[in-house]
Amino acid sequence: MATPSTRWKRYGGFGIATIGFLLTRIFVAETISVNMPLSFLLVSLPPLLIGLGVTVFGVILAVGRFSPTYVRTVTIWCGLGVFGLVLLLIATQFRSILVGGMGTTLGDAELLVGNLLLGGAVGGILLGDRYAANARKRRKLTRTANRAAFVNRLLRHDVLNAAAIIEGHADLLAETPTRTESVTAIDNAAATIKHTVTDVGRIASPNEERTLSSVPLAKTLNDTVDELRSTYPDRPIRVDAVAEELTVVADDRLDIVFEELIDNAIVHGDDPVTVTVATTPQSVAISVVDNGTGLPENQRALLTSGAFPEYDDPTAGFGLQAVRLLVERYGGRISVDGGAVDDGMAHQITVRLPRHHVSGSLTETTAISRSTIVRSTVAGVVAGLCMGGFLQLTAGTLPIIGALYGVSHVGIGWITHLFHSVIFALLFATGLGYSDWEPSVSPLARMSVVGLGWGMVLWLVAAGFIMPAWLLLLDQPAVLPNLTLAGFAAHVIWGLTLGWSCVVLADRGWGDNWLRRPSA
Repeated sequence: MATPSTRWKRYGGFGIATIGFLLTRIFVAETISVNMPLSFLLVSLPPLLIGLGVTVFGVILAVGRFSPTYVRTVTIWCGLGVFGLVLLLIATQFRSILVGGMGTTLGDAELLVGNLLLGGAVGGILLGDRYAANARKRRKLTRTANRAAFVNRLLRHDVLNAAAIIEGHADLLAETPTRTESVTAIDNAAATIKHTVTDVGRIASPNEERTLSSVPLAKTLNDTVDELRSTYPDRPIRVDAVAEELTVVADDRLDIVFEELIDNAIVHGDDPVTVTVATTPQSVAISVVDNGTGLPENQRALLTSGAFPEYDDPTAGFGLQAVRLLVERYGGRISVDGGAVDDGMAHQITVRLPRHHVSGSLTETTAISRSTIVRSTVAGVVAGLCMGGFLQLTAGTLPIIGALYGVSHVGIGWITHLFHSVIFALLFATGLGYSDWEPSVSPLARMSVVGLGWGMVLWLVAAGFIMPAWLLLLDQPAVLPNLTLAGFAAHVIWGLTLGWSCVVLADRGWGDNWLRRPSA
């Protein structure tokens, strides 16, 4: 079931793409003048390029590795920008609208209206991006404050209490001949201080400066469980088998997360304690389940929302604070399911960690990295140029592509054709992200096959049916279906060029390596 964040991630970007496309198609493209070159370059071409750019940006948000929080923020601000301009236009034309209707007022200035609304969309996107950046800074400051609060609590509670024990038993040593119990108490208190200082050094250091990396999950989890089994030999701990190659984005403190959660379940729950692991293409969910009484509300709030308690509330749990700080640092999430206090139900704490570097909250969809987006965009442009050159030289059909946007002109045809090529290249890269196919052939052979297949799909569906139907709706001549030999050859060229370009760019270090190489 999709979470609200997941739904924003899936649909927010496509919402922006839809806004950009509709504004471009309805308002801007229909008013383009190609008979006056200077006017076209100064007035008509920039809005067309900006509108198509907004559409591409929306698709990138939908398929790229962005946090749902960022996508939600940018989408809302984009919508507010457009809506605000609509209200402004209505307000300025209110009297004319009452007399003649909106069609006779705004409809007579399509280019102006389109440019204003497009400006609202772009302005909203820029404001949303800035707002998201400021929100990230605020979250960083909050994490810093929480680390300080954690250190304050830990030092006041553990260190001061241990120091008080040492002081008290030192006085006893001076007054009593029996010293064994006092020596033992002093040793324990000294060990507590040493352990606390070590924890402070590992957890409460400026962790923004630490470098996150791919940490092997199986080794970290199994080593932690082995240590806890030696500490609690009579308490069974069941752990799912984890693939050795499975990794998560974390650092050398990941063991603290597992140790604190499992230890908490052992101490406060009944047998057995179960650790389950579930994976998605984007994240790994590690769940600790026990049959205890559940978490108190303050501990639940601490884990799920980061509501750090005051230092004088030791019931909130120091270990859970460490878990919250570290998981937040890794870009993960924590959820608490099941029972609350005294309900007698099993409860479950789930930590969801990213498998790839993601800024902010995790997404549940397969996404491609920003570097792969750049690579796919360049490959789409190269493939589009090869295909467009072939079509124009053999059939002269590029003006027909421009007619999709209201103008049968070769220049507009080239612009819109390259726009379509980039969009389909991004969808191609996204589809590869879902694939686990590891053939025993070279990356070039694999990408040739996959690219050719994608080209054939576009020839059958996009060129064969969608494009002619679109033209017919615009009262343009078209044949349905449009399955021509020239179109077939053009899409073969496009698919092969796209696949080859991806391989060449990947070999030169453009993007992460989702081109799986055959084993030796």
